[in-house]
Amino acid sequence: MQDNKKTARLVGLVLSSILATGLVGIPMALAQDEPDYTELTDASVEQNNGKMELTVTTEGDIPRFPDDFIDSVLGFGYAWLDGNEAIVAAIHPEFDDSNQNPNAWHTHTVELTNGCVAVDDSQGGVKIDGNTMTLQLPNEFTGDIEPSQAVSFKLVEDENCDSGAAVEVLDGPISTS
Repeated sequence: MQDNKKTARLVGLVLSSILATGLVGIPMALAQDEPDYTELTDASVEQNNGKMELTVTTEGDIPRFPDDFIDSVLGFGYAWLDGNEAIVAAIHPEFDDSNQNPNAWHTHTVELTNGCVAVDDSQGGVKIDGNTMTLQLPNEFTGDIEPSQAVSFKLVEDENCDSGAAVEVLDGPISTS
């Protein structure tokens, strides 16, 4: 249980940093060693039969399991943002925070309120087809979240952060409409 609280705090600080520090509005230059799947080319959100379908398309094929890049960072993911809330697809072999698929891609819904975060293990479906990732989450897990932007990000260790980790937005934001 303690690990889940640490993970919830870490994910919250990551998304808090994205939303609160303005990193969402500042596109970051991609380092040469970052793979093409960190570069977003398209993002969308649709409602279908009681489910939210979220999609990102990238410059390169998205790995199903950790590759050398993902193994070299604390975590990697895509976030669909709606103000102080987000839906995240994440992969982070360094720590376990999901009952659904802890060693590969899994989803979270995140709510940020007054610097506090609540992270749910949202049990969404993740489909990867080449350079496109599609999530399907029942509306019961997404609540009133209506994402309008998407970003790719990585988690990096940072001793200056209370959590020991910092977020680096790799690409985005791009519109989901």
